[in-house]
Amino acid sequence: MWYNNFMLTIFAGEDSAASRRDFTSFIDTYKDKNYDICGITQDDVESIAIESSGVVNLFGQEQIYTIENASKKYKGREKTAYKTAIQTIAKDKNKMLIDWEDGKSAYDLSTLKRIATDFRESRGERSIFEVLDDCYPGNLKGFLNAYYVVLKSQDASFIFAMLCRHIRKLIQAQSDVYEKGSQPWQRIKIDQQARLWDQVKLKKFYDGLARIDISSKSQASPYDLSQSLEVLVCYYLT
Repeated sequence: MWYNNFMLTIFAGEDSAASRRDFTSFIDTYKDKNYDICGITQDDVESIAIESSGVVNLFGQEQIYTIENASKKYKGREKTAYKTAIQTIAKDKNKMLIDWEDGKSAYDLSTLKRIATDFRESRGERSIFEVLDDCYPGNLKGFLNAYYVVLKSQDASFIFAMLCRHIRKLIQAQSDVYEKGSQPWQRIKIDQQARLWDQVKLKKFYDGLARIDISSKSQASPYDLSQSLEVLVCYYLT
């Protein structure tokens, strides 16, 4: 019987192409060593967790399991058989599960990352979360630098939607209201950024985002979505 230090290995990151490439390359190293690579789904996880045969198949080959997007069922605070099974595998040195998460960041996978033996995140040059974190008064240059880089790989409408959602969280945090299920460290981070904003100014900024959303959908503005956002941040983040 063999023992490994990668019981639950997760490949993730906003750069899906890079994380997928790393995931495939990692698996190939075990194929070259004559391991049997067995792809499974979320429905197979519970049975894999209770198998007593470890990682040896019927032909005596050492076996490794691969899965995609294991996080889809590993969420919420409720204890489930699926979550218990993933946790069991993560502690079992006789089993190895390799998970690829499509486009998910460490931020998105905080609960699953906590039990992973090895977590590998592929990031773009700048992530959407850096754009959100850089959105505060006095940081116009930092915001625009991050925004222009992310705009090369992400659609402006996606960035805009994420920014609207984030600003709404900041407004709620100023009233001690937080997203259900958010972790303490997430609340601290939101609080720190919310304190950088004057409450009235933050609400006016959000109102500006709402106006851009309406005008872009009705095509009432001579500017496109990205241009409208640039004008708005130049006024509020200076």
